[in-house]
Amino acid sequence: MMRQSTIAAATLAALTIAITPALAQQANPVAKPATKPAPKTLVAKVTNKRDVPVRMLQLIPAEAEVEPANVLKQPLGKNKTITIPVKGPKGECNYIIVGEYEDGLEIAGGEVNLCKDNTIVLVD
Repeated sequence: MMRQSTIAAATLAALTIAITPALAQQANPVAKPATKPAPKTLVAKVTNKRDVPVRMLQLIPAEAEVEPANVLKQPLGKNKTITIPVKGPKGECNYIIVGEYEDGLEIAGGEVNLCKDNTIVLVD
């Protein structure tokens, strides 16, 4: 009986020694640095369906206090499409479209949600 309790005690001690480091690792896992999600880049696809080229176009964040510059480097001709990376406040989805055609007609105030639909078609 003494021998059995000695064996049981030795087995219990061995299990305790083997299990303790594993439990310690679970209780205090090595802290991994939190990874930040990459900022979402919004892109607008603008198509001009009018016969007159667009000479100026702005995509203004709905909550902006300052208007951004013209996003066109050259006029956007009839049936032409351009892809524009949109810079704005983090998390902003709603943008106001402002612009002007070469004949002086204004593109005024249409609002789009670029997070849901990034396609903008300019028509008469």
